[in-house]
Amino acid sequence: MKTLLRWGVVASVAAATAAAPAFGKAEFTGENVTITVAPPRVTVEGTYTFYNDADEAEKLELNYPFPRGPELGKPENISVRDAEGGDIPFSWKRHDVAFEVTVAPQSEAVVSVAYEQRCDGCEYKYILTSTRDWQRPIGKAVFAVEVPPQLAPVEGSYKLEEVASREGVVRYELRRDDFYPDVDLVLHWKRPDFYFGSATLEGGP
Repeated sequence: MKTLLRWGVVASVAAATAAAPAFGKAEFTGENVTITVAPPRVTVEGTYTFYNDADEAEKLELNYPFPRGPELGKPENISVRDAEGGDIPFSWKRHDVAFEVTVAPQSEAVVSVAYEQRCDGCEYKYILTSTRDWQRPIGKAVFAVEVPPQLAPVEGSYKLEEVASREGVVRYELRRDDFYPDVDLVLHWKRPDFYFGSATLEGGP
């Protein structure tokens, strides 16, 4: 069985049609994402889990879009990998990358997506609301945000909990079970004492 799905910006999966039967038996069950802010770059590393409750394999055709805006560059160093770390081929489809994942019967498939993006501002959006097009919540979702101390505190459209602070890094987390988001995750951090377009936190070019 083949199901065409559309991934929400950076993380969440959505169907190309709102009709529930088009989803087949595959479900989007888990999402674990780390967003690392190191001006002028943001790195996103996500692991996504799908489960197929059917007695036959299901092929998912996924589109993974990226956030766009006047202060954002084109995504770079993109990788898509399976649970064993093998590369999954992808191709550009307008502003998205497209790839296929086959979920075996009565099994789960895990996909990891990572990329970097230049960000010359103090805001980054991670779109979650497309999850609602699955017409079912994600079983477990974990989002982590890591920033240098100079950029703390980080605020978001969801309440973030500061869970750790070590030398050079402050970590925030958002954890949800049966997550059915109605707003996107928008992050805001403190502007450091330099111009993003000309320097990094280390003061280099």
